[in-house]
Amino acid sequence: MQRDALPQERGSWALSPASARFSAESWFWGFCLLGVLTILIPFELLHMVSDLDFGLPIALALLSTAYSGVHLALLAIRGQKKLFSLTFWIFSYVWLGLVPLVQLAAKNYPWPGGYEQWVSAYALLIVLVGYVAYDIGSWLGRLYYKNGSRLIPYNFSLSKRRAYLLSLFAVVASLMAVQQLGGADVILGATRHSLDQAADPEAAKAASLIWGTLLRVPAYIALLTMWWIWLNRETFLTQRWQKVSHIAILLLLLILNLAVNNPISLNRFFLGTIIFSFVAISLSWNERRSFSVWVVCLVFMLVVIFPYSDIFREETQSLNFAPITTQLASNGDYDAFQQIANTVMFVSDDGITYGHQLLGALLFWVPRVFWPDKPVGSGQYVAEHIGYDFTNLSSPLWAEAYINAGLIGVVAVLLLFGLVTSLLQRGYVASTKTRGLLFIGGLVPILAGFQFFFLRGDLQNGIAYMVPMLGCYLLTAKVTRAPSRTRHHHND
Repeated sequence: MQRDALPQERGSWALSPASARFSAESWFWGFCLLGVLTILIPFELLHMVSDLDFGLPIALALLSTAYSGVHLALLAIRGQKKLFSLTFWIFSYVWLGLVPLVQLAAKNYPWPGGYEQWVSAYALLIVLVGYVAYDIGSWLGRLYYKNGSRLIPYNFSLSKRRAYLLSLFAVVASLMAVQQLGGADVILGATRHSLDQAADPEAAKAASLIWGTLLRVPAYIALLTMWWIWLNRETFLTQRWQKVSHIAILLLLLILNLAVNNPISLNRFFLGTIIFSFVAISLSWNERRSFSVWVVCLVFMLVVIFPYSDIFREETQSLNFAPITTQLASNGDYDAFQQIANTVMFVSDDGITYGHQLLGALLFWVPRVFWPDKPVGSGQYVAEHIGYDFTNLSSPLWAEAYINAGLIGVVAVLLLFGLVTSLLQRGYVASTKTRGLLFIGGLVPILAGFQFFFLRGDLQNGIAYMVPMLGCYLLTAKVTRAPSRTRHHHND
């Protein structure tokens, strides 16, 4: 006989009454979002472009915009705090929807070159195939989660003691890194330009990257974890002395982060991860309107504000405003679609790499002195093939999958990505319905915020940035073996 779901299991996937009936306010905001994202914004951008030549690529770009826009509207109607879905479909809407729409209409791209219609159309077909694969993976994740299955037979909980040890490690690591990278005079208040000027050209690149990671990542993860504990202080900081000492540590970590993670010297995607994660865990969530508010704010910031966010971090740049269509068509920050098109041309000329680029990404930590032929990032690899002088370019997850294994790779990679993020997301949504210090409550905001950079690529840099963040957060975990389902059935 089938057993009844346990309360904690039922709460992990069952919809709340408000979610089950979808309030009139949710429907209102969802339909408003649908109209704005799929009609108002894309067609207004097309209207701003002169000499529009409508063809199959533009039609596919509109389809990509509509596909991602409809997903965002449906998620807004449901109202759950699905952060992975939020950032995945926002990235898709902006970088793989609006951007190719404008670039194809204007016949202008961030980097030199033009493309035949079949290249542009095939690049967008890759994008759309990836969407479908991601949706299938998300659906499989939902079935897998409802079945009570788990990817690994362990439970993770957040340990306060280990969080305090991470805080100590963050302070020590940052102080050591400051000395290794040139001293406090170089690091404190630095801009990206001044850091580049102060860098030792004789120093090994790998060593600089390691010390740069130790400078910033433990400090950020420690502050976020301690803030997450503070938000649960009524349950986990019951004594007055505990609260006082916790505040002191929080202030110390805040000062440390202002010094080593100051906005004018950080990579914008890392800064965005920091801001997103803190806002996501700090603000309350209203199932009727919060998702819509997040979508509107993120689209506005990524389309209007993001192109100018480098101004105050580069001493050589000045503030020059340009129309939105000009920014989307010519700014190198929006090169994701062009890089997919470049990857299509690369594969058409040289064929797929049969996982060679993926191997380089997974083994990013192996020094080149031990692996002289270690692959460079796919963005650089494709840029060198095209003949660009500047090769520090992106390589979206779709392009990474395609260059390694063609369309089959796109289906496999995006399906797996949808499956894994769906499982994490469903655990996170369940955790938001219960009070308590849950490990996943801090993990998902970190990874969801970082997803913008991970999706834009390239994969080698994405994994190299993600692993230290994930590793530092795992240091705060208390790991216990989960009870087996067989034993659980016997107990019933």
